[in-house]
Amino acid sequence: MKRPINILLGAITLLLNAGLTFLNLSEWYVVGVQGRTEGYPFGGESPTPYYYQTAELYSTVTLIWGIIFLAVLLLAIWTVWKGKQQLNAIAFGLTITLLLGLFIHGQIGAY
Repeated sequence: MKRPINILLGAITLLLNAGLTFLNLSEWYVVGVQGRTEGYPFGGESPTPYYYQTAELYSTVTLIWGIIFLAVLLLAIWTVWKGKQQLNAIAFGLTITLLLGLFIHGQIGAY
């Protein structure tokens, strides 16, 4: 893979994982740690995914996704730092797969 493409792939991977890590862990912190649940449709009153049944379940799910994306972010940082082109491509593919998994997971139970 050519160097500019590898740099672009690394940058996209880092940005996606950093953003998704931040979003998930901040949701976990707000709902799970601070206990701020106003504005969230907990209790299944509207068509929402299954993990909106309780605040505890929602915070657990967002914590798990945050940790997963954090692990891939750390892998991506290492691959970019070391210049591992093949692992950089694998980290990018893993990121896209996890992003797709996150979207599909968000549809489970939503009706």
